[in-house]
Amino acid sequence: ARLRRTFRFPSEDDDADEPEGLDEEHQEKLIADLEAEDSAKNEVYRKAFLSIPFIASLLFFYTFIAATTARQRLVAILGVSSLACTGYILHFMPIERPEKKGKRAVYRVEAEKGPVEKYLVYLNAGLAALLELAAFVSWRQGRLDDAWRESLPAIIMCLTM
Repeated sequence: ARLRRTFRFPSEDDDADEPEGLDEEHQEKLIADLEAEDSAKNEVYRKAFLSIPFIASLLFFYTFIAATTARQRLVAILGVSSLACTGYILHFMPIERPEKKGKRAVYRVEAEKGPVEKYLVYLNAGLAALLELAAFVSWRQGRLDDAWRESLPAIIMCLTM
């Protein structure tokens, strides 16, 4: 059973202690301010996560320039491609909140997507898996620096997605 408070008349001292209910206009303004603040924070985080693949791609550009074998150049191109896909997904295909009004069937939402939106995540995962396979081969051959470099796109994809 819930206990009830005893009724007492409000005094001048009690006004500061008890918060008054928000009127509708103040409540809407507060909600709008919180949504704007949330959007600003989301934008900062999106840019921070977008910088991770960009910075990592600089390593692959350097590897491409300093490469002595065709295998190193191919791995550098594949690494830059995977990181570019990750950056594209983060920037142009962010996770969106589902619509509350007028919910649509999932098959209709999927039908409206283009081939890039449908398959880019899977292609990027396949590319990262291919680089992980190359990293495994490099690790087995004792080239640990190459193995870490080849694992980097998969690690970044897992961190940012």
